[in-house]
Amino acid sequence: MAENSIRLAFIKLNVKPMEPALAFWRQAFGFEVRQTYDEPTFLEHILNLPEQAGGPSLMLVEPKDEMELAVGHAHGPIGLACSDIVTTLESALAAGGEKTMEITEVAPGVRVCLLLSPQGHEIELVQAGG
Repeated sequence: MAENSIRLAFIKLNVKPMEPALAFWRQAFGFEVRQTYDEPTFLEHILNLPEQAGGPSLMLVEPKDEMELAVGHAHGPIGLACSDIVTTLESALAAGGEKTMEITEVAPGVRVCLLLSPQGHEIELVQAGG
């Protein structure tokens, strides 16, 4: 029997409207659109970081119906590891993000901070080492 192989493939965020959400993730962190699906009921952009073209992917989905989207609190933040937390945070703030926690050293050599995307999705930046 073959062994089952599992890997994290994507994280999907519902956003409305699409353009400001797409602009934030591209400008703040450098995500690039790898593929787009424009279907009758939704518009979806599949994003990857240039250094991680094989994934995992961040998928932004805009439903085309009139459903209201509300960011809930039953999940944690999207975590992004970075080599320079100050520069990454400054880029995210310049792109419209809102800082919710100052850069804090949580363990020797490990710094974290929290922010919100303009659409209200929580993001945790982590710099380990250096």
